[in-house]
Amino acid sequence: MNWLLFSVSSGQSWVNVPFAKETVRSIGLASSGGKYLNLMLIFRAFLLAFAIFFGAFQAMAEVRDVRIVGNGEPTRITIWTDTAQDPRAYMVEGASGLSVVLPLRGGASPRTGKGMGGVPDWSATASEVRFSLDRPLMVTRVLTLPPTGTATDHRVIIDLDTVSAARFASVAKRDMRQLAKATVALNDAGQRREVAAMRPGVGKNKYIIVVDAGHGGKDPGATAVTGKKEKDITLAAALQLKEMLEADGRYEVRLTRETDTFIELEDRVTLARNWGANLFISLHADAAANSQVSGASVYTISARGESRIDKEASKNDWEIPLEDGTSKSITGILKDLVKRETRTHSGEFAEFLLPELQQAGPVLRDTHKNAGFYVLLAPDVPAVLLELGFLTNRDDADRLQSRNGRHKSMQAVKRGIDRFFIQQEKLMADRSG
Repeated sequence: MNWLLFSVSSGQSWVNVPFAKETVRSIGLASSGGKYLNLMLIFRAFLLAFAIFFGAFQAMAEVRDVRIVGNGEPTRITIWTDTAQDPRAYMVEGASGLSVVLPLRGGASPRTGKGMGGVPDWSATASEVRFSLDRPLMVTRVLTLPPTGTATDHRVIIDLDTVSAARFASVAKRDMRQLAKATVALNDAGQRREVAAMRPGVGKNKYIIVVDAGHGGKDPGATAVTGKKEKDITLAAALQLKEMLEADGRYEVRLTRETDTFIELEDRVTLARNWGANLFISLHADAAANSQVSGASVYTISARGESRIDKEASKNDWEIPLEDGTSKSITGILKDLVKRETRTHSGEFAEFLLPELQQAGPVLRDTHKNAGFYVLLAPDVPAVLLELGFLTNRDDADRLQSRNGRHKSMQAVKRGIDRFFIQQEKLMADRSG
């Protein structure tokens, strides 16, 4: 069994970087009692934990720009930095009022600026960017995006929406407890920590993609205007996507169902984890009372859905494996890091997928949505639910019943998958070398 180690020597923090690099380059995979963690996800969580516990990232980060748009219903904050940041923003309530805090990895030069939409101003210090609020605004999503094209800056996107004062106070109380946990971890930094190495793929050096054809068997799903059932359309699309991906030597594809079979929702997630999925895509087709509504959309986990993860993980034995002997406080922090990285990867994949879908057919105006769908609840498998279109719309229904129409949509999905993993490989290379 190979392990990535957190260690302390003569009061100086260090990590076995050469071994970590070799692990990533060569084996990439190691078993942990029959349960596994995604290599890329855990390695990034490993680096995050190293930063939190040992201050490994000493170089100063630079906040290049901050832009705030909206009216509070919602408001979007975008921060450009020259280094990747942890996708977590904390809601804080104190003597100085209400605020949202983005901790900075590596610190930053002091800066201030003006805002709008409930965020009158902001300030960057050596350890954080703090956004003052003039009304209760809740963090609904935090998304980190790597550089794209010729750009060199990383982006953090924080979406805010208006909530009651009571709701803000409740969430702020929880967020400040999480900050306290981080402090406990820092105080415990002298202890040796081991993080289990990684989730294996079925095929060596291949990404494991699990494609879930929605519904099936006794659950037909929506009915198209043509009479076709959603369960048949999603299965046909899943089989076409599998064929495309497996023609590319980089991917191993597993389907949660290959026939007209009913599969429980929790079993779909369990299968993905047991197969060591690097990515989970659940295919569906929508329905609406208005037959004019058309277009694809992508869902990732919502804040309410996230609150269900621990309960469902415990009930279904979706345990994130860590090495025995890790202290309870550290275990909690590491598991939180893995869940955050999972959420971030899900959002990143959705953002890569959306422009590709736009080339294949119509998309909804509000294309990237958040929901608490059960198939998005895996704590350690990046997941999206893709609505391919509206079966209640004649054009969408005809497109999805056509092999050529589905082919275009599945080609778009494959391009999104390709872009996602190319970017992840680039980030891994940058962070490990």
